[in-house]
Amino acid sequence: MKKQQSGFTLIELMIVVAIIGILSAVAIPAYQDYTVRAKVTEGLSVAHALKLGVSEAFNDNGLAAIATYKGEVTTNKANILTDKVTDIAIGDAGDITITLGGIAKLASNNVIVLKPTINDGVLTDTVSAGTIEWNCKAAAGTTVESRYLPGACK
Repeated sequence: MKKQQSGFTLIELMIVVAIIGILSAVAIPAYQDYTVRAKVTEGLSVAHALKLGVSEAFNDNGLAAIATYKGEVTTNKANILTDKVTDIAIGDAGDITITLGGIAKLASNNVIVLKPTINDGVLTDTVSAGTIEWNCKAAAGTTVESRYLPGACK
């Protein structure tokens, strides 16, 4: 009686290695993009609190209250910054600029700008009705590539 050999042939092993190579070629870049998106989301988390502050200030006393809030944020900036959020600024019309750092894939394209609008117009003291909507698309001044931005900014 002849003994049957068991194990894998060289061809079978080469096919398995090729499949693993193809899967890793797809998975590694996707994972790297995912980690960058997670870091960018940290910047938007910081911006969320600032958006609430700008909205409340505007509802209280218009652009004058935004100017006051801007001063408060500037004074407390050191307490707001994180290892990924290296700078924040609030403009006179309530726009929020978040500068990200420590994310190598972003390089110098590391700014997210959130512009507030009411009825598709900039905030003014004469606007009295409507909901503040925030735009963080590239048209608003954002330089972070759209593939790294969350869905709300695309």
